[in-house]
Amino acid sequence: MLLLPYHHPVVLAKRLATIDVLSRGRMRLLTVGLGALPGEARAMGVDFATRGRRADEAIDVMRLLWAGGEEGVSFEGEFFAFENLCQYPKPYGVTSLPIHVGGSSRAAARRAGRRGDGYHPGGALHPDERALQLDLARSAAAEAGRSAQALEYTRPGSIDMTVEQVEALAAQGVTRVVVSATSAEPDRQREEMSAFAERFSLS
Repeated sequence: MLLLPYHHPVVLAKRLATIDVLSRGRMRLLTVGLGALPGEARAMGVDFATRGRRADEAIDVMRLLWAGGEEGVSFEGEFFAFENLCQYPKPYGVTSLPIHVGGSSRAAARRAGRRGDGYHPGGALHPDERALQLDLARSAAAEAGRSAQALEYTRPGSIDMTVEQVEALAAQGVTRVVVSATSAEPDRQREEMSAFAERFSLS
């Protein structure tokens, strides 16, 4: 997860688009969060109390830059401002990179609905709280005039999870499961990922 308030969106937008171009469109699960440590914010010169508004503005700036043409774009906000800025490269084959909002709070869920392309909650949340947060994200999307059903919902999973476990997540509205290999050995990692792909007919 990228702690968005601690990055300048003009520089970050160019870095992310460059990664996307070099990887031929694989920068598709960018997940941003706010950070939860006041000391971390102080070290970065950011007011901890305003990090939410700063992140919202940063998302707007990056999308504006990615979609902007040769004529340039301008922005005037609380934290960032520029005139007639033209930025390249552009994301690979799309006008904007998907931005997923991560976090374990209701505020994160609302932010995902208002501005995100998806919600990626973390932490050991109670199932009732998870369901409530997904409802919050979808209702916030609808209130913002966005498609609640288009909002993606990502959850972490284990490399050895069963088909039944994945189906249970899908029943909760999950649209993507992120898994990681457990071994530190490259050969064993490939075996684990291959077994997972075969189990779910992904290969």
